[in-house]
Amino acid sequence: MAIDASGAAIDGHVLLGERHCTACHAVGGTATSWITPKTAPRLTGLSGRADAGWVRRFLAAPDATLPGTTMPDVLHRLPAADREGAAEALTHHLFSSATPAAAIRVYPDKAAIARGEALYHRVGCVACHAPQDAAAEAGSSVPLPRMEEKWTHAPLRQFLLDPTAVRPSGRMPAMGLTDREASDIAHYLLRATRVHSPLEATVCRARLRSLADLDTAEAVRTVPVDGFTLAVPGADGRLALRFNGWLRVDVAGNHTFRLSADGATRLSIDGEWIEDVDCWDRDETNAEGSLLLLPGWHAVRLDFAQRGSKPPRLQVEMEGPGIPRGPIAAERLRADREIRPGSTPVPFVVDAAKAERGKALFASLDCATCHDGKMPAKVMPELVRADPVRGCLADAPAAGVPGFVLSDAERTALRSALVGLGRPDLAAPSSQQRLAHSMATFRCTACHVRDGAGGVTAGRDRYFTSNGEDLGEEGRLPPRLDGVGDKLRPAWLGDVLAKGTGVRPYLDTRMPRFGATNVGHLAALFVALDRRPRSPAPMSDTADARREAGRTLVGTDGLSCIACHRFNRQPAHALQVLDLATTTERLNEDWFRAFLREPERFNVGTRMPSFWPGGASPMPALLGADTDRQHAAIWTYLADGARAKAPEGLSRESMELVVGGEAVVYRGKLWEAGFRAVAAGYPEQVDMAFDAEESRLALLWRGRFLNAGPHWGVQGMGQIRPLGTDVVVLPRGPAFAVLADAVAAWPTGTGRGPATKFRGYQLDASKRPTLLYTVHGTEVEDFLAGAVAEGRPSVRRTLRFHGAVPAGLHLRLASGKLAPVDGDAWQLDGMLKIRVQGGTAIVRGEGGRKELLVPVDTAAAKDGLEVVYAW
Repeated sequence: MAIDASGAAIDGHVLLGERHCTACHAVGGTATSWITPKTAPRLTGLSGRADAGWVRRFLAAPDATLPGTTMPDVLHRLPAADREGAAEALTHHLFSSATPAAAIRVYPDKAAIARGEALYHRVGCVACHAPQDAAAEAGSSVPLPRMEEKWTHAPLRQFLLDPTAVRPSGRMPAMGLTDREASDIAHYLLRATRVHSPLEATVCRARLRSLADLDTAEAVRTVPVDGFTLAVPGADGRLALRFNGWLRVDVAGNHTFRLSADGATRLSIDGEWIEDVDCWDRDETNAEGSLLLLPGWHAVRLDFAQRGSKPPRLQVEMEGPGIPRGPIAAERLRADREIRPGSTPVPFVVDAAKAERGKALFASLDCATCHDGKMPAKVMPELVRADPVRGCLADAPAAGVPGFVLSDAERTALRSALVGLGRPDLAAPSSQQRLAHSMATFRCTACHVRDGAGGVTAGRDRYFTSNGEDLGEEGRLPPRLDGVGDKLRPAWLGDVLAKGTGVRPYLDTRMPRFGATNVGHLAALFVALDRRPRSPAPMSDTADARREAGRTLVGTDGLSCIACHRFNRQPAHALQVLDLATTTERLNEDWFRAFLREPERFNVGTRMPSFWPGGASPMPALLGADTDRQHAAIWTYLADGARAKAPEGLSRESMELVVGGEAVVYRGKLWEAGFRAVAAGYPEQVDMAFDAEESRLALLWRGRFLNAGPHWGVQGMGQIRPLGTDVVVLPRGPAFAVLADAVAAWPTGTGRGPATKFRGYQLDASKRPTLLYTVHGTEVEDFLAGAVAEGRPSVRRTLRFHGAVPAGLHLRLASGKLAPVDGDAWQLDGMLKIRVQGGTAIVRGEGGRKELLVPVDTAAAKDGLEVVYAW
């Protein structure tokens, strides 16, 4: 096997997939199972993502524009004089499918850049990409382009949220970022963006004792402003602002500056203060000062903080040679000393003739075979018959083939793989080989160790951190994968691999989300290779006896497991490690019981103590001091999951609302449902929360209802979250909207407004609420109840409409990844099945951004709509 410059082994079969050799070469039989193709990015929507100039330069010289790219040079066959024209034509063709819009360059928000820098180096981006604060390790990083040349903020933020929508092969996974996190990382990656502004204003959050405290205050955001104005975007509430920029002086001489403000303010020119010493002690500022300034650019800074009861006010004036007294003109200011281009790029205009030529080139170069997955018109040569020293692998590729930039080690590895694939006795890869191949393909070994290979390298070690205390290496490094198929239940293992499901809150590095299509096969491989079932000793104790003994062992009267482990989201006494309530959902019972006997054997260096050294019980008075019985008792107790009775010693600050034979209703502030939530728990062990502020269904979940304790603490502002499992967050914003047609964009913003009004709710004999509200003049009765659909716990929702229904009224039921199931239902994010009766469901959008809509037509208004949500 070849070795690259960093000393890492190169798998030629992985390279065959990374270079997408099967796009141009036919492969079949056993050879297929050795290759995992990396498909090229989708070109749909390219004009809304990438800068046209960057695309043109990239097509003309891929490796020079993005060193290390896997995109071959398809234009190398053309004479040098024709390459630029061909790249130009292809760009016009690629941008002709939609009207190209001018890319909106966003001013680099330095506060967001600082947050984004921390996130980029903490959540796992540097496992694959080069750290931006240090030299990259040779040959070990996935290259990034000059981000500010290719991207603008909005499309990059969207790409970070859902990379597989553009790159379906999953090599770039989603990192479970929130909207703000994606925005912050986008700001960081685009920090070199050039946007002109007269001044930059920083909005600060701090309790100030003087204006000097702004030096250390937390920056909330930085924004461009046209001058010294208090109308700064994002400066809500009491103002604490710092303005920075450069002032142009044309003629040498004394220049006078005057400050007038209601509030504390000070101004410096080249570090010399016009007003400073006692400005904080007064609610008003009236100051004047003169400085001798030479022609050129001079650093200017102004601090302002709201003081006193008067509305804040600020006026800055300048007077000097050739400059009459008055506000400083914007053309004399700029936020950066260096000259920056304008903030509005020239729109790219598609030339029809060039686009037509580009279309012909796109076809003749067979671009669609990689980017659209279309078979070329010509017969595809067989991969296993390819000459390993000619064609793409020649030292100097001929004009008729793609021009890949390959190192000698990569070329050697590819040639070796081709020879092996062409052997007549080629066998299918073993499970071990398939797993190793997949882990290399998706770079799992950049974080995880298995069979002695992989793991965090020394050059990246410092970026893997913990937010916990005293947890050692297992508290900051991703877990080893040795024996993981024996440890984890297959369903949970599948969710970890496909969805990035995690249970280690103390790890800052996040598990990537590659998607089930790409890595769904790995769970079965891990299980096939690792599973070694053990036969637990039979137990004669009743389930109730085991459950109560397990509760004792977990609590402070027993082994005090809750001293380190969280329990059902409630904090532990000390370390805050894995939540015990998820134990039986995640682990195989036989592995768990073996682990309790010898934790160190399964995880060398673990902080988990061995409570049964040598198999001897630490609690001889419980279950006859029998270790097997005690382990079975803990398992039985934890098997109740979120429904388990809290162990002794857990926080007593609990006011759990327990649902019995009738529904329980809670009103108040609730996570994701707002300040005016109406939540209901039903005897069928399903729950819902309605946001009365926006008149929308906000949450659905199963199991336990709510702990209202936080409502009575912190002046009623404590955060209350569902206690149960399988929580589904439904879309924010308006639930109802009037659309011109089925493709019209759903309105953004909140659901509040004159078109929506909540009118309260009524309870039936079983205490189940009917929610009453008005949308667009139509009165709605919205009744929800627990039920069982097809043997599954479900929520049945009935909506009735009274009064005239406006044409085009639609109800949005869900937003996310929607897949059809059972003919007439839709599954949301692989968890919740939604079926509509009395109306026709419409699904629109792509990838993970689909919407499920129901038109409220005359028939629906007459007979009502029924929606069943089932897990």
